[in-house]
Amino acid sequence: MEFISSITSGLSAFFRFDSTVTILGIIIAISLLVKVPIKKAVLGALKVSIGLTGLFLIVDLIQTAMVNPISNMISLYGINKSIVDIGWGSVGYAFGNTYGYFGVLVFLIVNIILVSVRFTQTIYVDVFNTWRAMLLAGMIGVTTGNFWIATFAVVIFLIIDVKAADIAAPYIEKINNFPPGGSWPHGSHFSFQACIAIPIEWVLRRIPIIKDINIKAETIEEKFGIFGETTVMGAILGIVIGLFSQVGIMPSLLLGVKMAAAFLLLPRMAAILVEGWFPVIKAARQILVSKLKRDDVRIALDCSTVIGHAAVVPTTLIMYPLALLISVILPGNQMISSVSLIIVLWESAAVNAITEGNIFHNIIILSLIVCLFCWGATFMAGPMTHLAVSMGYDAAKGLVSNWDAAGTPGLVLVYGLFSWIFGF
Repeated sequence: MEFISSITSGLSAFFRFDSTVTILGIIIAISLLVKVPIKKAVLGALKVSIGLTGLFLIVDLIQTAMVNPISNMISLYGINKSIVDIGWGSVGYAFGNTYGYFGVLVFLIVNIILVSVRFTQTIYVDVFNTWRAMLLAGMIGVTTGNFWIATFAVVIFLIIDVKAADIAAPYIEKINNFPPGGSWPHGSHFSFQACIAIPIEWVLRRIPIIKDINIKAETIEEKFGIFGETTVMGAILGIVIGLFSQVGIMPSLLLGVKMAAAFLLLPRMAAILVEGWFPVIKAARQILVSKLKRDDVRIALDCSTVIGHAAVVPTTLIMYPLALLISVILPGNQMISSVSLIIVLWESAAVNAITEGNIFHNIIILSLIVCLFCWGATFMAGPMTHLAVSMGYDAAKGLVSNWDAAGTPGLVLVYGLFSWIFGF
C-alpha cells in the first residue's frame, strides 16, 4: 500500500493545480507528442486556457448573481426542502479525498488497452474531468471503508463514460461542424445525457403533432424580432427573476444586464476554446490513425467546446426558470436547485445534438433529465453528506448534494449498482 500511497500523493499534487493551468500543460505535452509546431502548440494551449478561464468567470457571474434572488424566493414563498445545494462545491470533496486517485490511474492504463482492442474509440486525455469519478470513489470509500471497491467503481464508471462518449460523438460532431476525432465523456456529465436523449427523441419523432413541431433558434429570432435575440432574452429573464424574487428594481435591472452579458459571452468563449483545440485534434488524429491503423480513434475534450450552437443559449434561457420550478414541485425531490442550475447550459448542448437543434424537443427532454437530476441528488444526499462530514463539514448544517456530480444519472447508476452488489 506504500506504493499506492506514493502514487496517490503524486496525483493529488498534480490535480491540485487549477484546471486552467493543468489543461495548459496537458495540451502542450500532447501537441508536442503529435508533432504540432511549438508556436501552434503554445498558442493553442493558451487559447484553450483563456477560453476555459472566460467560461469559468461567466459561470461564476451567473451563479453569484442568482444566489440572492433564489434565496429570497425560498424565504418569500415558504419553500422548504431538507437538502442544501452546494453546486460545484463538490469538486473540493472530489479532489480532497484519497480514494479516487489510484482508480483514475488504473483507468487511464485500462483505457489504452480498451482502445487497442477496439472496445472503445475514446482516449481519455481530459483528465481533469475525472473528478466526478473521484467524488464517486470518495462516497463509496467513506461508506464502505474499502479502498479496492472504491477503485473498482472508478474504473467501471469511467468505462461507461467513454462508451457513452463513443455513442454520442457522431451526433455532437455533426451539429457543431466539429472535425472528426473529438469525444466528450466529461465524467458522464455530458455524453451520458445525450445517450438518455436518443431513445426519448426517437419516441418524440413518432408522436402526432409533437413530431411536427420544430422550433429553431432562427425561428425564435424571426417570430419575436428583438425579443428573440439571446441577449435580450437573457436580460428579460434576469429582470423577471429579480422582480419575482423582490430584490428591488435596480438589483433586478442589474441581474438582467449580467444575464445578457453572460449569454452573449458564453458562445464567444467557447469559440476561443475550440480554436485552440483544433490543431491538436487534427494532428493527434493523424498520428493515432497511422500508429493504430484505424480511423475511428477519438480524443476526449471538455464539453465546453460544443456549447456554441445557436439553439443552446435559447434552450438554456427557457430551461432556467423551468428547471427551478421542477426542483420546487417535483414529488420525491428534497433539494431546490440554486447554484446547480448552471449545468443546464451543458445539458442543453448535449440534448441539442440529438434533437438537431429543435428547441421544443430540447425542452421536453431536458425537463425529464432535470427530474432525474433532482431524484439523483436526493438519493445521493446521504453518501454526499457522509463524505463531506469525513472532511470537516458540520452535519448540523443539514444534508448536502448537487446535480453535478452527485445527482448525475451515470454516477447514481454506478453507486446504486455497487450498493446492491456489495451490500452497503
